[in-house]
Amino acid sequence: MSESSVPILLVEDDPLVLDTTAELLSDGGCEVRRCCNADEALAALHEGPLPAVLVTDISLASGRSGLDLARMVAERWPQVRLLIVSGAARPQREDYPEQALFFTKPYAGGALLAMVKRQDW
Repeated sequence: MSESSVPILLVEDDPLVLDTTAELLSDGGCEVRRCCNADEALAALHEGPLPAVLVTDISLASGRSGLDLARMVAERWPQVRLLIVSGAARPQREDYPEQALFFTKPYAGGALLAMVKRQDW
């Protein structure tokens, strides 16, 4: 891993969006671990190493939502930055952890990359 590489845990249940977003982030110098649902993401977090940023879609096909996942991560691993994304849902600010940011889909690739590399949130 290079010094500028940002470890990302990407959670998305749509395989095409998962692959496209992972490729975009990887091409931008991020080290991306992919998960298809919240349970898979929680297992990856327990297994380690912890990512710098968790990027999760709100709507996940099975089990917990991305909002549920973000709340659990904020409680258990507060050092992980949280980026919640959705093209369908617009959560109220009180619906997700205080330290999380919400980003709408579709997003411009450069904007997503700049967001995950930011250090001031």
